[in-house]
Amino acid sequence: MRGGALMLVACVALAPQVRADGLPEPVPPLQPVSGWSYQFTPYAWVPWVQGNAVVRGRGFNVYADPVDVLEHLDFSWMSYMQAKKGPLTLFSDIIYVDESTSGSVFTSKTFASRINATLGAAVSADYRFWTVEAGAMYELTQWRSRHSAGAPDTVLEILAGGRYWHQDLDVDLNLAGTLNLNGLVVSRNTAIARSGGVQWIDPFIGARLRWQPAQGEEVALRGDVGGFGAGSQFSWQALATYNWRLCQQGWLTLDGYLGYRALAVDYEDGAGINRYVFDAVQHGPLVGVRGRF
Repeated sequence: MRGGALMLVACVALAPQVRADGLPEPVPPLQPVSGWSYQFTPYAWVPWVQGNAVVRGRGFNVYADPVDVLEHLDFSWMSYMQAKKGPLTLFSDIIYVDESTSGSVFTSKTFASRINATLGAAVSADYRFWTVEAGAMYELTQWRSRHSAGAPDTVLEILAGGRYWHQDLDVDLNLAGTLNLNGLVVSRNTAIARSGGVQWIDPFIGARLRWQPAQGEEVALRGDVGGFGAGSQFSWQALATYNWRLCQQGWLTLDGYLGYRALAVDYEDGAGINRYVFDAVQHGPLVGVRGRF
């Protein structure tokens, strides 16, 4: 509801001004793009999260649905930007999430052999992560679909880039017995497994297909794979979006932005009490507003 209200406010703000005689001021036509064109898309992604994590040798099952994500969200920022000139597109995507989760999201699983302790289930967790990707796309080919009688309406692009990950995961555990303190911090009756800042960079390659079913509409399908042992063991992403024109004023066009995204990573590093693992898939709907100029 909030996203829709923001779209409405933006379109009303961009509506043509009215002259004294009651007629709207003429809107100057858009000039042909002779250089770079730009897009900026703030969006909200509310995923399901499912997988496994290991912090300080302690293993956990991870599961959260969109309701869990929204309930425990402290702060987030998500945006996509691109600059295009001819067949070349430069892009970046930023995701920052800060969550304080409950025991229903992180549940206790296993111990590494070097930790001697008796612990209950996880009671809470603080999870903060950055995912920043940047890269380039290049048009391989374009063609006209059967229903189109004019210019080509379908474009295939290849892409490559890097995805930076930064994660901090602190899991609070019920203390129900004796504990070897190696790698864990004890506060009253709670043991805290802290990952510290864990970061890596995944190279990735992929492709994007864009199709215009009608004037002012676009469907885009994107997929990429990465990691290859350079950062994570393996990562992949799939994204499908639908954009439609909301309003236009002079040089600025606002589009609605709906889609579905899946992002997966399998990362592990260290051994024993220093072992950190994050092997999870995040997938869910996204919604936003795209500005083109």
